[in-house]
Amino acid sequence: MMPRFFTILSISALTAGLAAGGARAFDIPNPLSVFGGDETEQQKSDRPVQAAPGAAVDCPEILIDTGAATLRAPPGADNSSVRYQLSLLHLARECSVSGDQILIKVGVEGAAVLGPTGQPGSFSGTLKIAARRQKDESILASKSYHVSASVPAGAARGEFRVISEPLSVPYLGAQAADDYEILVGFEGGAADKAAPAQKRRKRHARTPTEASPD
Repeated sequence: MMPRFFTILSISALTAGLAAGGARAFDIPNPLSVFGGDETEQQKSDRPVQAAPGAAVDCPEILIDTGAATLRAPPGADNSSVRYQLSLLHLARECSVSGDQILIKVGVEGAAVLGPTGQPGSFSGTLKIAARRQKDESILASKSYHVSASVPAGAARGEFRVISEPLSVPYLGAQAADDYEILVGFEGGAADKAAPAQKRRKRHARTPTEASPD
């Protein structure tokens, strides 16, 4: 297995550059065509491919549903009535290949910020991380995590960090960013209350900064 580097993604930079977002694809030929396969794109998408030893993979992008980047208490409160708000700050992902599967690990850093009516304490919420197939938007794997941040006396915020267990999806070729996307968001956020037909996602803009978290 060859781990894919972590790409740190800033929520503030994302908000300013959503329209410029797009998947970066390495110029790697389709493995099926390299070995003389003649499967159609539909067949390729439905059947995993056994990866060569040490195969690399273009890690899927991270998406956030509109409203799911924050969790406010009490729910629906206006700015003057907020006790606290949980927010996503930085997201990262790392991909590796094992046989005919891609293993996706996601890192999340966030914070609890006190509102005008808030008091120091410990604040928590549920964060959901999922892998979705782009072709039909099917969720192939998902995990939920309890996150908690403590705000000490005299402070206005506290931080939390989550590193997920690997999510497993079929390896269909090196350009996995064309096949899958990663979803991250708080359960119970504004997105959960929106109309089902509404398109409710934000796409991360790519950043040239590449680093591994501590």
